[in-house]
Amino acid sequence: MRKLIIPILFLFSFNSFAQNGATNSTGARSKGVADASVAFTGINSILNNQAGLAKLENTGFLLSAEQRFILNDLNNFGVGFAIPTNSGTFGLSVQYFGFEDFNQSKIGLTYARELMEKLSVGIQFDMLSTQIAEYGNQNLFTFEIGVQSELIENLLLGFHLFNPVKLEIIEDEYLPTIIRAGATYTASKKLMLHTELEKDFDFPFIFKAGIEYELTNDFWLRVGVHTNPTALSFGLGYQMKNGLRFDLASNYHQELGFTPSVGLGYDFVKKAKKKKK
Repeated sequence: MRKLIIPILFLFSFNSFAQNGATNSTGARSKGVADASVAFTGINSILNNQAGLAKLENTGFLLSAEQRFILNDLNNFGVGFAIPTNSGTFGLSVQYFGFEDFNQSKIGLTYARELMEKLSVGIQFDMLSTQIAEYGNQNLFTFEIGVQSELIENLLLGFHLFNPVKLEIIEDEYLPTIIRAGATYTASKKLMLHTELEKDFDFPFIFKAGIEYELTNDFWLRVGVHTNPTALSFGLGYQMKNGLRFDLASNYHQELGFTPSVGLGYDFVKKAKKKKK
């Protein structure tokens, strides 16, 4: 099986660093809404759109794991950490995909800042690495930038650009440039609607849409769909009062099957100081 997988992955190794590619872990919450996550805010945005970290109130971290199509050699992991300061939010993310003979990693250093009340920006500098048995290692450096704006109440628009520069991997083969644009509409305290368009200049548009609904206090149900290829997603999430969050999701491709995901997040919520008597 691995002898078959390695040459296939080699052909698409750096292309899969695209936002919807195999190596990019976006988190279980994002997977639950078919990755329609360009307008996510808070710690969940560290793997989706760095601009969403600009209004982060508490230090937080995020862990994510998935097994693409339930194949042992297609494990995908992501971890992110962010800390807000008076000068903006700083973050670090690490992603890993593969196995011993073939693996890819992405390390990102992030900075996000609120430029004005309803406009936030974020930038991340990336080191992309691919290791293939008998072929060696290859590293590339690039960056990505995101913007979010609340033009009208409860409607947050998001834009994200991955790899704005043209980087040659090998002769006549280039690292893809990916543009994502979308919105999150908070219809009520219990209902959020997400939409997104993604474009790799070498491939057709991908449309994504998802819904999050709070079934009961802090317990969320998620469903989503995306095109090219057509796939359905669903997920669950629970937010605890102490800042701990659990997320489960699965994506279903009609030919390749299920991709289960699990996520764990934590916000270091500041405890209120007791008043002296």
